[in-house]
Amino acid sequence: MDSPSPQLIDRIRPPLAAVYDVERQFAVGGMAVVFVARDIKHDRRVALKVLAPDLAATVGASRFVREIRFAARLTHPHILPVLDSGEADSLPFYVMPFIEGESLRDRLDRERVVSVDEAIRLTEEVADALAYAHAAGIVHRDIKPENILLLGGHALVTDFGIARAITAAKDDADVTGIGITVGTPAYMSPEQAAGEDQIDGRSDTYSLATVFYEMVVGTTPFHDRSALAMIAKRFTHVAPRMSSKVEDVPADVDNAVAHALAMRPNDRPALVAMFARALTGGRRPSPAQTLDARTTRPATPRSFAVSETHMPSVAVLPFANLSSDPENEFFSDGITEEIIGALSRRRTIRVAARTSSFAFKGKHDDIRNIAEQLGVSTILDGSVRRAGGRVRVRAQLTDARSGYELWSNQLDRELNDVFAIQDEIANSIASALQATLLGDAVQAPGVSVAGPVYEAYLRGRFALNKRTEAELTKAVNYFCDANERDPEFALAYAGLGDAMLVRGVYGAEPPRDVMPLARAAVERALAIDPSLPEAYTTLGAVRAVYDWDWSGSEDAFTRSIALGPRYPTAHQWYAVNCLVPQRRFDEAIRAIDRARVLDPLALVIRATGGVVRWLAGDFDAAVRELEQALELDPSFAMTHYFMGSVRRDRGETSAAVSEFETAIAKSGGGSPEMLAGLASTLALGGDTAGAVAIRDRLVSLGRQRHVAPSLVAQVEASLGNADVALTHLEQAVADRDADMIFLGVRQAYQPLHGHPRFEALRAKIALL
Repeated sequence: MDSPSPQLIDRIRPPLAAVYDVERQFAVGGMAVVFVARDIKHDRRVALKVLAPDLAATVGASRFVREIRFAARLTHPHILPVLDSGEADSLPFYVMPFIEGESLRDRLDRERVVSVDEAIRLTEEVADALAYAHAAGIVHRDIKPENILLLGGHALVTDFGIARAITAAKDDADVTGIGITVGTPAYMSPEQAAGEDQIDGRSDTYSLATVFYEMVVGTTPFHDRSALAMIAKRFTHVAPRMSSKVEDVPADVDNAVAHALAMRPNDRPALVAMFARALTGGRRPSPAQTLDARTTRPATPRSFAVSETHMPSVAVLPFANLSSDPENEFFSDGITEEIIGALSRRRTIRVAARTSSFAFKGKHDDIRNIAEQLGVSTILDGSVRRAGGRVRVRAQLTDARSGYELWSNQLDRELNDVFAIQDEIANSIASALQATLLGDAVQAPGVSVAGPVYEAYLRGRFALNKRTEAELTKAVNYFCDANERDPEFALAYAGLGDAMLVRGVYGAEPPRDVMPLARAAVERALAIDPSLPEAYTTLGAVRAVYDWDWSGSEDAFTRSIALGPRYPTAHQWYAVNCLVPQRRFDEAIRAIDRARVLDPLALVIRATGGVVRWLAGDFDAAVRELEQALELDPSFAMTHYFMGSVRRDRGETSAAVSEFETAIAKSGGGSPEMLAGLASTLALGGDTAGAVAIRDRLVSLGRQRHVAPSLVAQVEASLGNADVALTHLEQAVADRDADMIFLGVRQAYQPLHGHPRFEALRAKIALL
């Protein structure tokens, strides 16, 4: 395609001006002209791709926009998502994140070839993305080096579903006779080059094999000067063997590529994942030759994507601690969590979230009742017995409907092999659940960590889950111990980041003391393993709560959800820390509801659902959510605290006082946050003396430990002391107090709205 006229950017700018600030032209491709633009609402840079004018003239714009929605549903770690689509002056466009980095084409232009092991690793990642899309009914149709971006050394496939949308829109416009073929000649399968309408995933397999061939050999199999000659050769010649072009190509690699480049689709592997698996022939890339050499947990396994409705489903109940020492409970809980994590990384198994499963810890409910509440068909339970340097794990998988045992196993291992325990159990369960599926039981080996390192990590997670200030201190110490023993253990850095973040949000320490440490910890974790959704979730929270970097926070949460779409905490924290402060309430409610679907029995998620609705101003819905949380566990103090806040803002002062007093009693004396809630309610109810007494107590307590200035500000505002309240808020902003992100949505600050000092603070945090 010829370069577009300079007037194209001027043509699209006016109709897009309210949403996108189109900055400059970035690239010209076969199907689209790419512009760098700023998403005005979210203040982020995006790649705005406008269909080339000659192609746009042949397609129906409205049909293109309707079809692109299928691509927008794809969520996968190796797929660059579609963020938006539409038309500008009759030109269809779509929007994707703008990635600073290079494409595989850029790398090949620079290096010409890559090692066989590196080519296998990248091909596996692309194949995983293709398998996921094929299961969703989407064939890419234009796999080529230009559409494979490299981010942190990993592959991101771009322009998914675009070819499908263009093809459908062409049909809608009744212009198929024009003869435009979507795709790139050097990489097209024979059937696609022939213009066949009904092509399937085997066409993408052919294109991916062509890309692999080029990565290793330096040219495509049918390289020629003209596109027509390239296309003609694939109908008249067998693709030359890679081994005829370069030396030392492993036989299994040579055979796998030749199989995938077969002229007839029926002669190729039935699934793209089969091609990826055939490349290894049972061998794995050498760690020294891959970018993942230092990773400290199993890499994301290859997988097939199937409809979640038809997925095998399992709940992993907390394994019983049968060791003589009750202190070893942290170890049995840790093994349970790691099995849940290992299974969750498989895209063919739907796994009940950790919090929901742990709601049944120590209980002896009927297995059918548990399965019904968690929405699963099978239950895994077991026990852990630890003695000296060895551990014995027993596990059994039960069909919830019939009560029959489907699978059981006993594993005895040295403690320095704890990752092997987790992996072997997870793989065995996967095999049992996927007997009729083409399995993905093969999992890339991770780098083991020593037993004491992993034990310190498990103790840290065990303490972190308790959420008390004393246990949070223990968690920090355990994670630090793990990283001192093994500085390359990414999971422990992620855990340390979580512990530091929670300490800052809960007010255990001044945010300036702990938030930078939280950020440093998760950035270190991501430097070691860039695929950890937990680390991106924490990074998103830090950027919102401490940095007030709303676009950066959104980017981190989006990345986390792409890497771990079923990680409920990502959706929860995204809702309350990023979306609510920006008053994006509808999106926040969708996000927190998604978290609740993923983890239906998680008290903190259910309570957060009430918080989101409370801050959105829907008090009735907030009360309903919190009442459901109290039905799950009436003793959870934070639920009573939030219920008190909602009742207070709804004008039910006496009921609010009762809820705050219950929260204080159930928490063993009350946190500063609970005390401030009670004081502000007393003030609003006319009990000035009671409110002042609690305020004085908070001020006195602040001389002994950290008390967030925002809490005193809330009490002063309810007492009508605006100037004093604003002074405390100014200190809170200077301290990066976590509650400052809610300046624009908490009713406690309503009396200060409109005051110049208050509005200056809100502007400083970049909140509406």
